[in-house]
Amino acid sequence: MPGYVTIIVEAEVQPGAVVPRHTHPGIESAYVLEGNLELPIEGQPTRTYKAGDFYQVPTGTPHAGGKASDGKIRFTATYVVEKGKPFASPA
Repeated sequence: MPGYVTIIVEAEVQPGAVVPRHTHPGIESAYVLEGNLELPIEGQPTRTYKAGDFYQVPTGTPHAGGKASDGKIRFTATYVVEKGKPFASPA
């Protein structure tokens, strides 16, 4: 699609780490591979996702990791974002 790029990542969050609140200039679609992820997404109730669960974060919506996990979290995510904009920005 002109003006957009697709980025696919596999990420790990180590035990005890918390992902800071941020936004993306496009949609984040993710699938949890391992562990449990508490995810506050602005405008939605905080939910906990486990291995096998899928979630989406709308364009420009602040979100972050909630409570630190006592185990490793792994997820794969696809981002369709505006070309030339920073991939993530603090929120």
